[in-house]
Amino acid sequence: MRKERSYIKKETIRSTAKAVLICITAALVIIFPSQAAASTVKSIDVCISTIIPSMFAFMVISTYIQTSGLYRIIFRPMMPLMRHIIKADDRTLSVFLLSMTGGYPIGAKLLAEEAARNNDSPAVRYSAENASMFCYCISPTFAMIMLGNGIFGSTAAGAVIYVSDVLACLTVGAAVSRMHRKAGAEISNERKGGLCDAVDSASRSLFTVCTVIVAFNIALTCFECVLSLNGITLPPLICGSFEISNLLDIRTPSVMLIPAVSAISSMGGICVLLQCTAIIKGAFSVKKFLLGRIPCAVLSALYSFIIMQFADISVSASTITAEYSFEFSANKIIVLVLIAMCIIIFYRSDKIFKKV
Repeated sequence: MRKERSYIKKETIRSTAKAVLICITAALVIIFPSQAAASTVKSIDVCISTIIPSMFAFMVISTYIQTSGLYRIIFRPMMPLMRHIIKADDRTLSVFLLSMTGGYPIGAKLLAEEAARNNDSPAVRYSAENASMFCYCISPTFAMIMLGNGIFGSTAAGAVIYVSDVLACLTVGAAVSRMHRKAGAEISNERKGGLCDAVDSASRSLFTVCTVIVAFNIALTCFECVLSLNGITLPPLICGSFEISNLLDIRTPSVMLIPAVSAISSMGGICVLLQCTAIIKGAFSVKKFLLGRIPCAVLSALYSFIIMQFADISVSASTITAEYSFEFSANKIIVLVLIAMCIIIFYRSDKIFKKV
């Protein structure tokens, strides 16, 4: 009875806090309508010109690889080594490898789908919760081009950031998989998925990601307006911990900033964390996922500091700005992706891909 009352009390406090934050944000949107509108347009532009073209294709491919069982062929040469490092089944290791190359939301998306397909299996949900602690990483292109060149004017600096994040995930994965042996639980309901299912799944996940980006940036812009009225300007590192692209506002790069940027990139920023929790949306608990960000961030900073002792990295002021990320993809790719999505939405039919 006490536990039930305690749970009800916690839920009441949590719901009240959410309601208060929503009311405050709504009031700020009314107070700063032009800034909120500009933030909305800017966020939608980011989604159309950057997020969708850069992520849609890989989301489709990674989902198809996982659900069709192609991972057994593609990752077969790497599995013997991976099994020694991370004590998990091949499906979990496949999710890990795809998340190391695809970027932040890929791991959360694939794990949530595994748990959803096996909602009658506590072992699979438990496995997904543990795997979410280390199946989360920045993409190599974003690390080297946007952070490396964009902040430090050096691709090598971006490579250090990416390698540090991967090593941090490997370390946490090795520790978690040994502490929780059930992480290697067998999949009880392995359903083969077609390309149409993969496209549909990617479209839904991208819609979630984009809506979270728009909502978060509106709220962040409003709170920044409040701070500016009081003469408070947050440094780029702090802003980057909220939205990682804000790191591009760093104007005086230094080699000593690389560990800090590595830690922030390992966390992904609050906006990315919200995207992943929205994608997971009840498939399993997000507590371990959020908890895993702390050791990964610390280890990433530590690994980057160690690598820097053996690497000669020179940095320079970059001409890339935050606005550059909005034009990161080619317009032709955008058009093709949008056409494909329109066809799927209006003419969805499993008959198109039934032979795939």
